[in-house]
Amino acid sequence: MKKTLYFLVIISMLFASCKKEDQSKNYSVNGDVKNLADRAVRQGTVHLMTGNAISYTAAINNEGKYSVSDVSEGSYTLMIEAEGYITYTETVNISGDASLQAILTGETTLSGVIIDSQTGYGLAGASVAFTLAGAKSGNGIASDTTLANADFVFISDESGIIEMVGMPNGIFNIVVRSNGFTTRVLYNINVTPGYFELPQITLVQQVLEGSLRIVLNWGQAPYDLDSHLTGPMEDGTRFHMYYMIQEPAGSLVNLDVDDTDSFGPETTTLMTLRDGVYRFSIFNYSEQSIEGGSGIYNSPAIVEIYNSEGLVRSYTAPVFTAGSGNTWRVFELNVTGGNYTINDINYYLFAEDDYMEKLQPGSKKQAAKFQYGDF
Repeated sequence: MKKTLYFLVIISMLFASCKKEDQSKNYSVNGDVKNLADRAVRQGTVHLMTGNAISYTAAINNEGKYSVSDVSEGSYTLMIEAEGYITYTETVNISGDASLQAILTGETTLSGVIIDSQTGYGLAGASVAFTLAGAKSGNGIASDTTLANADFVFISDESGIIEMVGMPNGIFNIVVRSNGFTTRVLYNINVTPGYFELPQITLVQQVLEGSLRIVLNWGQAPYDLDSHLTGPMEDGTRFHMYYMIQEPAGSLVNLDVDDTDSFGPETTTLMTLRDGVYRFSIFNYSEQSIEGGSGIYNSPAIVEIYNSEGLVRSYTAPVFTAGSGNTWRVFELNVTGGNYTINDINYYLFAEDDYMEKLQPGSKKQAAKFQYGDF
């Protein structure tokens, strides 16, 4: 009997010892997952694979961290999957608690340029923040546009250019900021795999109290759209501002930038508002026939109005009907006692050419004889 009890005690001790030894071979594995901008990848899944089978799984949290517990000693494939990124794999040997870091890359080569509204040239030092617009862990991240929660932040170079090889694809919200400029937000930009060029982004210098700024942007074609502004003079007559008369004497308005090689911007500043009616129009200098409005619409052309508080009105060229004209009359500004109202016009008209010289077709000198009238 005593021998039997002694044998059972020995067996129990050996079993407990083996169990304790087995437990000691279970470890924790954690780490950080980042992208090439050294920002946390905040959405994804981490797997420890044995062959083709998933042995352990963990979600990546809002800080880009993951943690797996009770991992048995052995060799595994660390696999990390995150939307828009190339699947990450690495062979790892677990023989104790481990911290495994990973940097994910995407399949997109991204480039873009930030333009100063007042010079028409690239803006250096602008911050450009990209935030994935899809659902994410954490409260409010899907629509968050703060720098702290951005997935990527770029600083434009001396030419205003941003670029990255290895950007993930996906739907992004983009926020562009620079001191002295109105912050610009672009929603739901679909960044696709391969080479992806952002549309040109114009950042608008902040406007003084009591002033207005009008900014025209468009696409690669037509190569030349022209801004025209007419309005009241102190003596009761009307001025006409356009590329030939960029700062009509006594008008208190200025065509700051005249772009002639696609995209824009063309920028108009009303420094002080007089009582009366201002009228703003876009003329298709590249195609002056009665079908010229088609190019304005298809470009597409976009007009924005800014005051000291930021963007107050935005217009996209209306649908063009054949034979409607070569000019988009955008809006009228009615000013009384320093207060103004903006009236939408949004139709096409034909600015007739009665005095066009035929010696130099398409030249700016030739167009100077164009009878624009009071648009």
